[in-house]
Amino acid sequence: MSENQSIIGKDVIFKGKISNSKTIEINGRVEADIKSEKITLGKSASFDGGIQADLVVISGKYQGKLKADSVWLTDSSVITGEINYKSLQMDRGAALNCRVVHNWDEKKLKSKKDIDSEDVTSDELLEEK
Repeated sequence: MSENQSIIGKDVIFKGKISNSKTIEINGRVEADIKSEKITLGKSASFDGGIQADLVVISGKYQGKLKADSVWLTDSSVITGEINYKSLQMDRGAALNCRVVHNWDEKKLKSKKDIDSEDVTSDELLEEK
């Protein structure tokens, strides 16, 4: 096991904030905000909170807002909330009831909103008729 690896066991209940861990494996119930390089939620995991990571693998239940470069949802995952990702792998059977945003670069999202607001309005269409 590496120096900065954390494991939360199956029967553990944790509430709070987790930081300074390179990799985290969660098998219990967690209500927290986590920032890490790699986060794994096992089949028995139940997570409620925010995640920011390079890689997230979910096999259990997740509710919250997730931002990750790579997300892998296994066949037993159940997701609610929001997923912001650059790369997404989803196995058959994964259950999603959430907002899914690809490549969440804030600058790109803001410029897209500006462009969308410049689209022709319904009033302008009526004036043309």
